[in-house]
Amino acid sequence: MPGKKYSFGSPSRMKALEPGQTATLKFLDKPKVVETEYGEKYSISILLLSHPHYSSISSKGMELVWETKAQVIEKDLVPLLKNNPEFTKDYLEHKWEVRIDDGGAVRIEG
Repeated sequence: MPGKKYSFGSPSRMKALEPGQTATLKFLDKPKVVETEYGEKYSISILLLSHPHYSSISSKGMELVWETKAQVIEKDLVPLLKNNPEFTKDYLEHKWEVRIDDGGAVRIEG
């Protein structure tokens, strides 16, 4: 069985960032719409590399799910992923910084 990896259960959800905070991550899949107890949100599997609310992330990162209602996902990210194969490749390969500005808006840079 060497080399095989098994995983059961659902990944945990990423803790919310507060205004002025940033997290670094890699996207593992495209956003999917899910129904939550708080209404529809986007759900994205991520590899979290840094986050102010996690004190001990391994150098390999931590697999989590980011659930968000951030407008940047629907207005900017989803259209690019549907219409731009070059961007989709970069989206899955690059590290990204997610930042919450002082007004609560989400900005994603990679």
